[in-house]
Amino acid sequence: MSVTQLSLPSTIASSASLASLFSLQPSWFSSDPPSTSATTDPSLIQSLLSSSWALSSTSTSSSSISGLANLAWVPDPFDASNSDAVLRLAYPDGSRDGAQFSFAAFQKNAEVQTALLKYEVAFDPSFDFVKGGKLPGLYGSSPTAKGLCTGGNHLSDCWSARLMWRTGGAGEVYAYIPTYDGFCAQADVFCDADYGTSLSRGSFEFARGGWTTIHQLISLSTPPLANGLLALYANSSLSLLHTGIAYRTNPNVSIANVLFSSFFGGSDASWNSMGGSAYFRRVELYASTVPSNTTGPTVSASFDNTISTSSVPHGRSTSRMLLLVVIAWTLVVQVMGLSVP
Repeated sequence: MSVTQLSLPSTIASSASLASLFSLQPSWFSSDPPSTSATTDPSLIQSLLSSSWALSSTSTSSSSISGLANLAWVPDPFDASNSDAVLRLAYPDGSRDGAQFSFAAFQKNAEVQTALLKYEVAFDPSFDFVKGGKLPGLYGSSPTAKGLCTGGNHLSDCWSARLMWRTGGAGEVYAYIPTYDGFCAQADVFCDADYGTSLSRGSFEFARGGWTTIHQLISLSTPPLANGLLALYANSSLSLLHTGIAYRTNPNVSIANVLFSSFFGGSDASWNSMGGSAYFRRVELYASTVPSNTTGPTVSASFDNTISTSSVPHGRSTSRMLLLVVIAWTLVVQVMGLSVP
Protein backbone atom coordinates (compact mmCIF):
# COMPACT_ATOMS: atom_id res chain seq x y z
CA MET A 1 0.00 0.00 0.00
CA SER A 2 1.27 3.46 -0.79
CA VAL A 3 2.07 5.85 2.01
CA THR A 4 1.47 9.58 1.91
CA GLN A 5 3.52 12.00 3.97
CA LEU A 6 1.26 14.35 5.93
CA SER A 7 3.00 17.38 7.39
CA LEU A 8 1.33 18.75 10.49
CA PRO A 9 2.35 22.38 10.92
CA SER A 10 3.93 23.39 14.20
CA THR A 11 1.51 26.32 14.32
CA ILE A 12 -1.83 26.98 12.66
CA ALA A 13 -3.39 30.21 11.47
CA SER A 14 -6.99 29.14 11.99
CA SER A 15 -9.35 26.23 12.55
CA ALA A 16 -10.13 26.20 8.85
CA SER A 17 -6.48 25.80 7.89
CA LEU A 18 -6.12 22.70 10.08
CA ALA A 19 -9.47 21.32 8.90
CA SER A 20 -8.38 21.64 5.28
CA LEU A 21 -5.49 19.22 5.86
CA PHE A 22 -8.05 16.46 6.44
CA SER A 23 -10.73 17.71 4.02
CA LEU A 24 -13.04 18.43 6.95
CA GLN A 25 -16.16 20.48 6.34
CA PRO A 26 -17.65 23.05 8.73
CA SER A 27 -20.24 21.28 10.86
CA TRP A 28 -21.34 23.71 13.55
CA PHE A 29 -20.26 27.00 15.15
CA SER A 30 -21.63 28.29 18.43
CA SER A 31 -23.59 31.52 18.39
CA ASP A 32 -22.67 33.07 21.71
CA PRO A 33 -25.40 35.39 23.01
CA PRO A 34 -24.77 39.15 23.27
CA SER A 35 -23.40 40.42 26.56
CA THR A 36 -26.73 42.18 27.12
CA SER A 37 -28.20 38.69 27.59
CA ALA A 38 -25.94 37.95 30.56
CA THR A 39 -27.92 36.06 33.19
CA THR A 40 -27.69 33.82 36.23
CA ASP A 41 -31.30 32.65 35.91
CA PRO A 42 -31.31 28.85 35.35
CA SER A 43 -34.24 28.87 32.94
CA LEU A 44 -32.63 31.56 30.78
CA ILE A 45 -29.26 29.81 30.91
CA GLN A 46 -31.02 26.66 29.72
CA SER A 47 -32.74 28.53 26.90
CA LEU A 48 -29.54 30.21 25.72
CA LEU A 49 -27.66 26.92 25.78
CA SER A 50 -30.37 25.38 23.60
CA SER A 51 -30.37 28.23 21.10
CA SER A 52 -26.66 29.11 21.07
CA TRP A 53 -24.85 25.86 21.86
CA ALA A 54 -27.08 23.21 20.24
CA LEU A 55 -27.91 21.49 23.51
CA SER A 56 -28.60 17.85 22.69
CA SER A 57 -32.07 16.32 22.92
CA THR A 58 -30.90 14.30 25.93
CA SER A 59 -30.15 17.53 27.77
CA THR A 60 -33.30 19.53 27.08
CA SER A 61 -34.49 19.52 30.68
CA SER A 62 -32.69 21.16 33.58
CA SER A 63 -32.59 17.84 35.42
CA SER A 64 -30.41 16.34 32.67
CA ILE A 65 -27.82 19.13 32.90
CA SER A 66 -25.66 18.26 35.84
CA GLY A 67 -24.61 21.41 37.67
CA LEU A 68 -26.94 23.89 35.97
CA ALA A 69 -26.88 26.02 39.13
CA ASN A 70 -23.12 26.49 38.64
CA LEU A 71 -23.52 27.98 35.15
CA ALA A 72 -24.10 31.59 34.08
CA TRP A 73 -23.82 33.75 30.98
CA VAL A 74 -21.60 36.74 31.82
CA PRO A 75 -19.77 39.56 30.01
CA ASP A 76 -16.28 38.56 28.91
CA PRO A 77 -13.98 39.37 31.88
CA PHE A 78 -10.76 39.14 29.86
CA ASP A 79 -11.52 40.65 26.44
CA ALA A 80 -13.04 44.14 26.48
CA SER A 81 -13.47 44.05 22.71
CA ASN A 82 -15.81 41.04 22.89
CA SER A 83 -19.45 42.13 22.80
CA ASP A 84 -20.72 38.57 23.37
CA ALA A 85 -21.43 36.84 26.65
CA VAL A 86 -19.33 33.86 27.69
CA LEU A 87 -20.35 30.77 29.63
CA ARG A 88 -19.06 30.87 33.21
CA LEU A 89 -18.75 27.70 35.26
CA ALA A 90 -18.29 28.26 39.00
CA TYR A 91 -16.67 25.43 40.96
CA PRO A 92 -18.10 25.54 44.51
CA ASP A 93 -15.47 25.84 47.22
CA GLY A 94 -14.88 22.61 49.12
CA SER A 95 -16.49 20.33 46.51
CA ARG A 96 -15.60 18.61 43.26
CA ASP A 97 -18.78 19.82 41.55
CA GLY A 98 -18.92 21.42 38.13
CA ALA A 99 -21.26 20.83 35.18
CA GLN A 100 -21.86 18.22 32.51
CA PHE A 101 -24.02 18.10 29.39
CA SER A 102 -23.60 17.38 25.70
CA PHE A 103 -24.47 19.31 22.59
CA ALA A 104 -25.51 17.75 19.31
CA ALA A 105 -23.24 19.48 16.86
CA PHE A 106 -23.46 16.74 14.23
CA GLN A 107 -26.49 15.64 12.25
CA LYS A 108 -28.23 12.52 13.52
CA ASN A 109 -26.74 9.31 12.08
CA ALA A 110 -23.97 11.35 10.44
CA GLU A 111 -21.39 8.61 11.18
CA VAL A 112 -18.63 11.16 11.73
CA GLN A 113 -15.21 9.50 11.64
CA THR A 114 -12.87 12.49 11.83
CA ALA A 115 -13.59 15.72 13.68
CA LEU A 116 -11.92 18.93 14.79
CA LEU A 117 -13.19 20.64 17.95
CA LYS A 118 -12.14 24.19 18.73
CA TYR A 119 -13.04 26.19 21.83
CA GLU A 120 -11.55 28.82 24.11
CA VAL A 121 -11.27 28.43 27.88
CA ALA A 122 -10.11 30.83 30.59
CA PHE A 123 -9.68 30.71 34.36
CA ASP A 124 -9.84 33.38 37.06
CA PRO A 125 -6.53 35.21 37.64
CA SER A 126 -6.12 33.60 41.08
CA PHE A 127 -7.56 30.20 40.13
CA ASP A 128 -6.16 27.29 42.16
CA PHE A 129 -5.89 24.19 39.95
CA VAL A 130 -5.37 22.02 43.08
CA LYS A 131 -4.62 18.46 41.82
CA GLY A 132 -6.68 18.48 38.63
CA GLY A 133 -10.01 18.58 36.85
CA LYS A 134 -11.78 17.75 33.59
CA LEU A 135 -12.60 19.91 30.56
CA PRO A 136 -14.75 19.37 27.42
CA GLY A 137 -13.70 17.07 24.60
CA LEU A 138 -15.00 14.95 21.74
CA TYR A 139 -17.15 11.93 22.54
CA GLY A 140 -18.04 8.82 20.55
CA SER A 141 -20.70 6.12 20.74
CA SER A 142 -22.75 3.69 18.70
CA PRO A 143 -26.42 4.44 17.93
CA THR A 144 -27.47 1.80 20.47
CA ALA A 145 -25.11 2.80 23.29
CA LYS A 146 -26.71 2.52 26.74
CA GLY A 147 -23.98 3.94 28.97
CA LEU A 148 -21.52 6.82 29.19
CA CYS A 149 -17.77 6.22 28.96
CA THR A 150 -16.79 8.31 31.97
CA GLY A 151 -16.69 7.79 35.71
CA GLY A 152 -15.10 4.34 35.57
CA ASN A 153 -17.48 2.99 32.91
CA HIS A 154 -15.54 0.89 30.39
CA LEU A 155 -17.96 0.01 27.59
CA SER A 156 -17.42 -1.37 24.10
CA ASP A 157 -19.92 0.99 22.46
CA CYS A 158 -18.45 4.37 23.46
CA TRP A 159 -15.26 6.32 24.13
CA SER A 160 -14.42 9.79 25.44
CA ALA A 161 -11.49 12.17 25.00
CA ARG A 162 -11.97 15.01 27.45
CA LEU A 163 -9.17 17.38 28.32
CA MET A 164 -7.78 17.62 31.83
CA TRP A 165 -5.77 20.09 33.84
CA ARG A 166 -3.34 19.03 36.56
CA THR A 167 -1.47 20.92 39.30
CA GLY A 168 -0.41 24.35 38.08
CA GLY A 169 -2.55 24.08 34.94
CA ALA A 170 -0.56 21.29 33.25
CA GLY A 171 -2.67 19.98 30.36
CA GLU A 172 -3.38 16.59 28.79
CA VAL A 173 -6.07 14.54 27.06
CA TYR A 174 -7.82 12.18 29.49
CA ALA A 175 -9.35 9.38 27.44
CA TYR A 176 -11.65 6.43 27.99
CA ILE A 177 -10.44 4.22 25.15
CA PRO A 178 -9.56 0.56 24.55
CA THR A 179 -5.95 -0.46 25.17
CA TYR A 180 -3.76 -3.24 23.83
CA ASP A 181 -0.42 -4.90 24.56
CA GLY A 182 2.36 -2.34 24.52
CA PHE A 183 0.14 0.75 24.36
CA CYS A 184 0.41 1.60 28.05
CA ALA A 185 4.19 1.08 28.03
CA GLN A 186 4.73 4.26 26.02
CA ALA A 187 6.46 7.06 27.93
CA ASP A 188 3.64 9.55 27.32
CA VAL A 189 0.76 7.18 28.15
CA PHE A 190 -0.46 6.57 31.72
CA CYS A 191 -3.13 3.88 31.94
CA ASP A 192 -5.46 3.21 34.86
CA ALA A 193 -7.30 -0.11 34.68
CA ASP A 194 -10.20 1.30 36.70
CA TYR A 195 -10.56 4.73 35.13
CA GLY A 196 -9.08 6.71 32.21
CA THR A 197 -5.86 6.93 30.22
CA SER A 198 -3.69 10.03 30.49
CA LEU A 199 -2.15 11.08 27.17
CA SER A 200 0.85 13.46 27.01
CA ARG A 201 0.45 14.75 30.55
CA GLY A 202 1.96 18.22 30.94
CA SER A 203 2.53 18.81 27.22
CA PHE A 204 0.92 22.25 27.47
CA GLU A 205 -0.45 24.61 30.13
CA PHE A 206 -3.75 26.37 30.76
CA ALA A 207 -3.30 30.04 31.61
CA ARG A 208 -4.92 32.01 34.40
CA GLY A 209 -6.48 35.38 33.66
CA GLY A 210 -6.72 34.95 29.89
CA TRP A 211 -7.98 32.77 27.07
CA THR A 212 -6.40 29.49 25.93
CA THR A 213 -7.50 28.35 22.47
CA ILE A 214 -7.83 24.58 22.09
CA HIS A 215 -7.96 22.61 18.84
CA GLN A 216 -8.58 18.88 19.34
CA LEU A 217 -8.37 16.69 16.23
CA ILE A 218 -9.49 13.05 16.33
CA SER A 219 -9.57 10.57 13.47
CA LEU A 220 -11.04 7.20 14.39
CA SER A 221 -9.25 3.88 14.07
CA THR A 222 -10.41 1.15 11.69
CA PRO A 223 -10.68 -2.11 13.68
CA PRO A 224 -8.67 -4.27 14.06
CA LEU A 225 -5.98 -1.66 13.31
CA ALA A 226 -4.71 0.63 16.05
CA ASN A 227 -4.40 3.55 13.68
CA GLY A 228 -6.42 6.29 15.37
CA LEU A 229 -5.03 9.82 15.40
CA LEU A 230 -5.08 12.45 18.15
CA ALA A 231 -3.56 15.90 17.78
CA LEU A 232 -4.00 18.93 20.01
CA TYR A 233 -3.02 22.53 19.44
CA ALA A 234 -2.91 24.93 22.41
CA ASN A 235 -2.87 28.60 21.39
CA SER A 236 -2.18 27.55 17.80
CA SER A 237 0.95 25.51 18.67
CA LEU A 238 1.10 21.74 18.22
CA SER A 239 1.28 20.39 21.78
CA LEU A 240 0.58 16.67 21.55
CA LEU A 241 0.34 14.08 18.81
CA HIS A 242 -0.58 10.40 19.11
CA THR A 243 -0.96 7.78 16.43
CA GLY A 244 -1.65 4.11 17.06
CA ILE A 245 -4.80 4.69 19.13
CA ALA A 246 -7.56 2.07 19.11
CA TYR A 247 -10.59 4.27 19.73
CA ARG A 248 -13.04 1.46 19.07
CA THR A 249 -13.42 -2.27 18.74
CA ASN A 250 -16.94 -1.87 17.32
CA PRO A 251 -17.03 -0.30 13.82
CA ASN A 252 -20.50 1.11 14.55
CA VAL A 253 -18.99 3.54 17.06
CA SER A 254 -18.50 7.00 15.58
CA ILE A 255 -17.88 10.55 16.81
CA ALA A 256 -21.25 11.47 18.27
CA ASN A 257 -21.04 14.83 20.02
CA VAL A 258 -19.10 17.15 22.29
CA LEU A 259 -19.14 16.22 25.96
CA PHE A 260 -19.09 19.38 28.04
CA SER A 261 -17.75 17.87 31.24
CA SER A 262 -15.85 19.98 33.74
CA PHE A 263 -15.30 19.44 37.45
CA PHE A 264 -12.52 18.85 39.98
CA GLY A 265 -11.37 15.28 40.45
CA GLY A 266 -10.15 12.89 41.39
CA SER A 267 -12.11 10.70 43.76
CA ASP A 268 -11.50 12.09 47.24
CA ALA A 269 -11.53 15.38 49.15
CA SER A 270 -7.88 16.10 48.40
CA TRP A 271 -9.03 17.12 44.90
CA ASN A 272 -11.69 19.56 46.15
CA SER A 273 -12.00 22.98 44.57
CA MET A 274 -10.77 26.10 46.35
CA GLY A 275 -13.46 28.07 44.51
CA GLY A 276 -13.18 30.15 41.35
CA SER A 277 -14.52 29.86 37.82
CA ALA A 278 -13.69 28.79 34.29
CA TYR A 279 -15.10 30.51 31.20
CA PHE A 280 -15.89 29.14 27.74
CA ARG A 281 -16.57 30.73 24.35
CA ARG A 282 -16.37 30.36 20.55
CA VAL A 283 -16.93 26.67 19.91
CA GLU A 284 -16.36 25.35 16.38
CA LEU A 285 -16.67 21.90 14.84
CA TYR A 286 -15.49 20.46 11.53
CA ALA A 287 -16.16 16.89 10.42
CA SER A 288 -15.78 14.14 7.84
CA THR A 289 -17.12 10.61 7.39
CA VAL A 290 -13.63 9.34 6.46
CA PRO A 291 -11.76 7.52 9.27
CA SER A 292 -8.02 7.48 9.86
CA ASN A 293 -5.86 5.58 7.41
CA THR A 294 -2.64 6.18 9.31
CA THR A 295 -0.41 3.17 9.54
CA GLY A 296 -0.93 1.09 12.65
CA PRO A 297 -0.57 -2.45 13.95
CA THR A 298 -3.28 -5.08 13.93
CA VAL A 299 -4.15 -5.51 17.60
CA SER A 300 -6.53 -7.23 19.97
CA ALA A 301 -7.76 -4.17 21.85
CA SER A 302 -10.17 -4.32 24.75
CA PHE A 303 -12.20 -2.07 26.99
CA ASP A 304 -13.07 -4.46 29.77
CA ASN A 305 -16.83 -3.74 30.02
CA THR A 306 -16.68 -3.15 33.76
CA ILE A 307 -18.23 -0.36 35.76
CA SER A 308 -16.28 1.09 38.65
CA THR A 309 -17.92 1.54 42.03
CA SER A 310 -16.84 5.19 41.93
CA SER A 311 -18.94 7.80 40.14
CA VAL A 312 -15.99 10.15 39.66
CA PRO A 313 -13.07 9.51 37.30
CA HIS A 314 -9.83 8.91 39.18
CA GLY A 315 -6.95 11.31 38.73
CA ARG A 316 -3.24 11.11 39.33
CA SER A 317 -0.84 13.78 40.42
CA THR A 318 1.45 15.17 37.78
CA SER A 319 4.58 13.06 37.85
CA ARG A 320 5.95 12.92 34.32
CA MET A 321 5.65 15.06 31.24
CA LEU A 322 6.20 14.61 27.55
CA LEU A 323 7.05 17.85 25.80
CA LEU A 324 6.44 17.45 22.09
CA VAL A 325 9.30 19.24 20.36
CA VAL A 326 8.57 20.26 16.80
CA ILE A 327 11.76 20.64 14.81
CA ALA A 328 11.74 23.55 12.37
CA TRP A 329 8.19 24.17 11.14
CA THR A 330 6.67 20.72 10.63
CA LEU A 331 6.34 17.35 12.25
CA VAL A 332 6.03 14.52 9.73
CA VAL A 333 4.00 11.41 10.50
CA GLN A 334 3.26 8.35 8.37
CA VAL A 335 -0.20 8.65 6.85
CA MET A 336 -1.89 6.92 3.94
CA GLY A 337 -5.09 7.81 2.18
CA LEU A 338 -5.65 11.26 3.74
CA SER A 339 -6.08 14.26 1.47
CA VAL A 340 -3.34 16.83 1.82
CA PRO A 341 -2.85 20.11 0.02
